[in-house]
Formats: sequence, structure tokens, C-alpha cells
Amino acid sequence: MTAAEVATAVTGVEAWLDDRFAHLEKLSQDFTALLTLDEAGRLDLGETVRRRLRALAVRYLADNAVVDGCGLIFARSVLSFERGHLEWWVREDETRFARYSFGVVPGADRYYDYEHHEWFIRAFHEGTPALVGPYIDYLGVEAYVLTLTVPANVGGVRVGAIGNDIQVADLEAELLPLLQRSGTEMALIGRHGNVLVGNSSRFLAGVFVPDALDGFTRKRLGPEGADVQLVYRTD
Repeated sequence: MTAAEVATAVTGVEAWLDDRFAHLEKLSQDFTALLTLDEAGRLDLGETVRRRLRALAVRYLADNAVVDGCGLIFARSVLSFERGHLEWWVREDETRFARYSFGVVPGADRYYDYEHHEWFIRAFHEGTPALVGPYIDYLGVEAYVLTLTVPANVGGVRVGAIGNDIQVADLEAELLPLLQRSGTEMALIGRHGNVLVGNSSRFLAGVFVPDALDGFTRKRLGPEGADVQLVYRTD
């Protein structure tokens, strides 16, 4: 493998990651432009606002075929009711999109305590882009997914996170051709060392890759905070 082959893979994967987070940042700007805080610092989530949010989400899903679901995840601290709230839409097929309802009442069936998930903590509390997974999304599409999030701010106040899900199968369709062209073993791994996508049986999605792997080198890619690395054979 030549340095040029590595550089080509790095450039392609990094461009893809930057593009995905740029689209998500734009969605965050569009979503939060529709939101206002009252004098008590609570959000207005009336029916008109929710209709406009839905229109933006549907357009985003239609324009981004790799995305399986997207939406806003609100911190309970900015809501006028104690339970949590998500405005989340999923792809039913190429032309149909639907709002997904989560169990946000403590003690209720399939209760979703989203504020304790890493993708929310990193975007809301740490204020950084996050890429989390892969994991089985039992409460949504029940498939192997990645979740990307960015902070959601209204009038200088952090109100939650904006996110989207990408199924691992769709991620592989996007990135595997880039890795296969390198001519060597290569994988994209997440913050906790788990494979996102790889081009060999050593690097199956979800497999843990130790920090020290003989004959391999790591390179950090993507926006700061996403904590994504490319692992590739050098011997």
C-alpha cells in the first residue's frame, strides 16, 4: 500500500464525515430558527411550530437518502411539562415519512430515558458534535445504527440536541467502496474502539479494536468531538 492510497481513503472518508455533520448543522439552524423561549425560559412547541418542524424534517429525509431518521431531542429543563419530548421522523420508504412516538413518561411501557444516552450527553452537556454506535436501535427501526448529534441552541440557550440515525447497512454502502480501493485492511472506528465499517473480516461492524494492534496505524478523522479514527495496515 502506498501513501497515496492511504491519503485517498482518508480524503474520501473525511469529506463524507464533514458533509454529514455539515448537513446536520444546517438542519439544526433551520429547526432552531423556528423555536422561541418564553420569559420563563420555556419552549413554545405549539401545533404551528410542530407542523413547520415536520416540513423541514421531511425535506431533510427526502434530500438525504442515507439518513434513516432525524429530529430534535429536548432537554426536560426547557419544557413546560415534566416528561421529556422528542420531535422525531423516520423513513418508511423512499417517499413516505412518519413521526415516531417514544415512551417519555417514567414507568410507562418502553420508557425512553434519552437524557442518559451518550449522543445526548455529548451534544447537550459537552456542546460538541457526536457520533455514537453502532448499536441496535430497539426503540426505533430495530436495526444496527449510528447516531450523529449536534447541539441545539435558541437565543444563546442550549435546549437539546439535533440528531439523525444512519443504518450500518447504508453506511457500508457509502464508505465501503472507498476502503476497498485502498488495497489493504482498513476500518473506521468510533470513540469506544468499535468498528463502524471495515473492508475485511477482521473489521466487522461492532467489533472492538484494541488501541495497540500490531502492524496497524490510526488517524483521527472528521470534526473535533466526533472521535472517529481510521485504522489501516502499514506493514
